[in-house]
Amino acid sequence: MNYLIGLLCLCLVALGVKAVPAPAQADSSKYFSANDLPKCATDEDQLADCIKEIFNTLTPRLKDGNPKLRIPPYEPLHLNRTSFQYSSGTVNGRITVRNAKIYGFAANTAKEVKIELNGDKVKLNLITFMPKMNIVGSYKADLQVNQLHLKPKGEFNVTLKDVETATRTEGELYKKDGHRFLRLSNIDTAPKIGDLKIKANGIFADPELDELALNVANQYWRDIYGIMLPETRQFWQPLLLRMFNEALELVPIDQFIVDESFN
Repeated sequence: MNYLIGLLCLCLVALGVKAVPAPAQADSSKYFSANDLPKCATDEDQLADCIKEIFNTLTPRLKDGNPKLRIPPYEPLHLNRTSFQYSSGTVNGRITVRNAKIYGFAANTAKEVKIELNGDKVKLNLITFMPKMNIVGSYKADLQVNQLHLKPKGEFNVTLKDVETATRTEGELYKKDGHRFLRLSNIDTAPKIGDLKIKANGIFADPELDELALNVANQYWRDIYGIMLPETRQFWQPLLLRMFNEALELVPIDQFIVDESFN
């Protein structure tokens, strides 16, 4: 679930950096447009500050999406279904999350942005901060914990506070439709959480055992989170990269760069 933090951070940049209308030879109706945004210089320091300003301007503005480009709203962000496989020490099995709603992205802000340009090669590092994130939905699991076989099923409500996310990407510029676009070759997201509170039902048939399990989980959430994040990375990392590149196809990079030699 935590990969969504980093995903949305860069998607907002990807969907929001267009600052001027597309030229006549291109079909501007298929690209995101925001004419009041700044147009950035190619100097790396100035470009980083410019991207940071664009990010912090667009984060609240894009919360309702863009129907013309079929960009869905993200406050809340809907997650229909996703599954994670665990195999770590005493815990093995799969957890599936359905019909999840994620709140809090509208308050997300960029703290630091670093960018490196080397010809057509691009590296972007982004650190963002979200005061509070709330995730609600349903779950179903099939787990083996030591000698205990569990098949819990129910509803959950998870609240995360002080979420700081470091996202690192690498990509390459390419030409299409009279414009230059960015395609990412890899992405790595590392979220840090100040506090976490878990509520859920259906873990055990006995509600009292449910409460006991939740008390333990909330007491030792840092240990649980430290195990879950690397274990699930192999499942959400390819999905993250694919979704990013789909978003970046809507954004002509040359439309928010001042230097004409970039075009």
